[in-house]
Amino acid sequence: MKAFRAIYRFWVSLLTLAVVVQIGFAGYGAFDTADKVDGGTVDEDSFENSFDPHIALGYFIFLGSLVLLLLSFGARGRQRILRSVGVVVLLVIQILLAWTGASAPYAAGALHPLNAFLILGLLGSITYREWKGERMAPREPAAAVPPA
Repeated sequence: MKAFRAIYRFWVSLLTLAVVVQIGFAGYGAFDTADKVDGGTVDEDSFENSFDPHIALGYFIFLGSLVLLLLSFGARGRQRILRSVGVVVLLVIQILLAWTGASAPYAAGALHPLNAFLILGLLGSITYREWKGERMAPREPAAAVPPA
């Protein structure tokens, strides 16, 4: 169980970092597309090429959240499991918002980046709790040696 908690702690830290990189990839996609507009029209292929890293990492983050959920069962603790379920749910919503964003840009398209910050906030909170909990965990006392 202790090993699962350590793996869980590192995995959630990695997912949090991945979401930060993901937000950076969204910015890259937006500015790369804007740069291509200066040169003429932007077709669908050109647009998707700009956002390929963002799209690919997004699916890897979703798969990583499923691994996090499995690790939460091994690490035990109701709160870990519930928080991990929350991450998976927010990521499912994120994918649905991405799929519908082009057809409903004022609704789904606007909510997609806002939901990304909710995901980052939840993962950051979990990461903080896991690392803080590790530092605050009581150490096992050394075995007492009887006087000779």
